[in-house]
Amino acid sequence: MLENLTEQEFNQFSKNHPNSMFFQSSYWGDLKESTGWKKHLVGIKENGKIVGATLLLCKKIPVLNQNMFYAPRGFLLDYQNQNIISLFTKEVSHYVKKNKGIFFKINPPILYQQRNIDGDIVVDGTQNKSLVEFLKKIGYQHNGFTIHYGKDLEPRWVSILNIENQTEEQIFQLFRSSHKRKIKKSLGGWLSLEQVTTDDLEKLEIYKKIMAHTGNRRGFIDRAEDYYKKMYDVFSKDYQIQIVLIRLDLQKYHGHILKELEEITNKIENLSHKKESEKQELTKRIERLKNEIEEVKNTIQTEGNSIYITTGLFMLFGSQLTYLFGGSYDKYMKYFGAYYMQWEMIKYAIQNHYKEYNFYGITGEFNEDSKMYGLFDFKRGFHADVTEYIGEFTYIVNKPYYFLYNRMFTIYKKIKKWRMKK
Repeated sequence: MLENLTEQEFNQFSKNHPNSMFFQSSYWGDLKESTGWKKHLVGIKENGKIVGATLLLCKKIPVLNQNMFYAPRGFLLDYQNQNIISLFTKEVSHYVKKNKGIFFKINPPILYQQRNIDGDIVVDGTQNKSLVEFLKKIGYQHNGFTIHYGKDLEPRWVSILNIENQTEEQIFQLFRSSHKRKIKKSLGGWLSLEQVTTDDLEKLEIYKKIMAHTGNRRGFIDRAEDYYKKMYDVFSKDYQIQIVLIRLDLQKYHGHILKELEEITNKIENLSHKKESEKQELTKRIERLKNEIEEVKNTIQTEGNSIYITTGLFMLFGSQLTYLFGGSYDKYMKYFGAYYMQWEMIKYAIQNHYKEYNFYGITGEFNEDSKMYGLFDFKRGFHADVTEYIGEFTYIVNKPYYFLYNRMFTIYKKIKKWRMKK
């Protein structure tokens, strides 16, 4: 029998569940309530112990006066146990129907088929194809094996680095050589990581500006500042969110270049005449450094002695640290702020005994011609495995109303498309 759970017992169960993500928490329910959803924390107990639980988000459907339900990242239960899946589905169906629901959706973070860092299927690797067939057998409709963004409520493809029982040195050696080189270059002392809180409105605005810039560059619509503020407020109660900014100290970087210029100049003076080719290469390097010095001086004049160049929003829940949002100013990418930020947060995850560092969403396309290849390749360079989930499922509770809902939604999409063309 499905029963209501307290926030404390639900969060405690969720944090310790192997399929746990921050989506399945009372905090995520609190955030979504600020956007028009209603949260339900429910579960099944045996002998007073929770054996299955879920956050259900509920939203009213205009005109129909009925509700739709969504369990973000699926139910928290044993997906190897078909009996508990069937029982929990049946109980949730009754609960949804009792609360005037038409359907509910789930999208569990369960591996469909194991893949490596390049996206290739691992021969004889873990796979859960039979689970997809079982869910369909008991009444779920599968949204398909999607590969692009926007086809599911949450990405079906993510990028995850396993850090369980690993040292910083062991993890660093896994990185692509070019990533290691860029990280080392970023550790010269001119970059630093700063925390953002919603009490510091100035820093929050800087975070939002970088995210808006990145959204324009990559072609996505960024969240409103109030959404980020609310998100921080609900998750920071138990220290389960970090918003960070990467600051570039231009004065320190300027001093570094001057020192390097002096060292190369002295080296040229001490070279014998027999090393003319090496001297020419060093002379070219001097010219590049002089140009860079002028560029840095101009930036200091226009932007000041230091600037924020990169930002990220990270979720800390259960055994996983998730890089959910992030952005950078493209004109400052040569300072490798994104690489510095990721390495600092990976080290934080290792030091605090997280099992996984989740780089989160990618697409299921891995060729260089794909639109999102750069994002995938950046995450792949940290030796993060491509993770393909089983996808999104819909369970229909009221077929007549679901038919009407689909008709309405189809008309709505056509009107929206027509308005965008005008």
